[in-house]
Amino acid sequence: MSAATIWSSQNKISQNYAELIDNVRRTSPIHLNVFGDLVVMDYKHVKKIFADPDHFQNFDFTERFKIVSAIANNDPALLEFGESLRHWLLFMNGEAHAEHRKMVNKKFYEANYETITTDAIEEIIAEYRDKEEADLVEITRKFSFLIISKIIGLESKDYDFIQKFSYVITLIFEKTLNVKDLMECANMSGQFRSYLGETISRHEKELANSLLLEMKDIMGSSRVNELIGTWEFLVNAATETTTLLLTRSIAALIEHKETFINWNTHDGCAIAVEELIRYVSPVNWIPRQVKADMEFEGLQLKKGKTVLLGIASANRDPAVFQDPETFIPTRKPNPHIGFGFGIHHCMGARLSRFEMQKFLPRFMAAFPDIRLHPEKSGEWDSKVFFRGHKCLPVLLK
Repeated sequence: MSAATIWSSQNKISQNYAELIDNVRRTSPIHLNVFGDLVVMDYKHVKKIFADPDHFQNFDFTERFKIVSAIANNDPALLEFGESLRHWLLFMNGEAHAEHRKMVNKKFYEANYETITTDAIEEIIAEYRDKEEADLVEITRKFSFLIISKIIGLESKDYDFIQKFSYVITLIFEKTLNVKDLMECANMSGQFRSYLGETISRHEKELANSLLLEMKDIMGSSRVNELIGTWEFLVNAATETTTLLLTRSIAALIEHKETFINWNTHDGCAIAVEELIRYVSPVNWIPRQVKADMEFEGLQLKKGKTVLLGIASANRDPAVFQDPETFIPTRKPNPHIGFGFGIHHCMGARLSRFEMQKFLPRFMAAFPDIRLHPEKSGEWDSKVFFRGHKCLPVLLK
């Protein structure tokens, strides 16, 4: 298969993606793809770019939206969405990125995550304890929603909207995105803007002890777009990424059911979770941009050139990981970059690790006979950057 195949969303590609990216990494670890983007797939250079803010920056959607807005006759929804994206941590740079990250990180981790996570686990187990079968994606989506809803005070009736918003908004990362898809993202962003405003108003009326209200007060009314962009990003990440990571982790545990994992000790549990993060790498690609004309590994790069960092590929690089295609729950050391690296390290990594360490042992113990449904096949999603299942039927008993 050619290097271009890694951008395919075909079901057979998704099923064999690890093997495919291994083949491409061995033959063309650094290359220009069919879209003219720089693709970097080996661990050494992926990590090098993550750690080099002088030459590579977070992706800037500004130019993309200028072009698309012009095509769409300067549609106001697109322009508002473009402005909102400027305030996503993933697309901020320099001092603005550092300052905003520090503030959000401090407020985000003030919640009582022990209680929040324990309560969410109990709710999920109680809901599915007596069921014979279920969709694993649905289970993990419900869990991820329970976590973010308890953190910022959402209501159970908001579930469908949050899931739709989180799913649609990640389309912005797809390379084949067209004007119609961008318009759908922009419309969802507009709906989220209204939804967040209504939620804040409800919290104010209820005199709630609300993280949303605290951040609104800190930022002030002049930074409302920054507040909206912040929570677009956080809600999306806490919902979509967590769903993918947990779904694929449980699928991996089912596949390797005979592999012993010592969930009962902190070290055994923590080390196994790190291996799952490396092994499944739910976010396949992270975009960066070239800051100024430069040369990289013999390639001449122009300012603004898109750089795609292959996290899933780097995490299976045999130059760093012995027997990288094998799930080894006792693997140590394990210098994976499943949550990024350096200043681009995922802000929610600590929470994600905590959720996995608490959820997986309890869930697998509650459903010891869980297995893939023998008569109902799973369906892969069409997304490439966030490659995962759209549904994955399992038998619970």
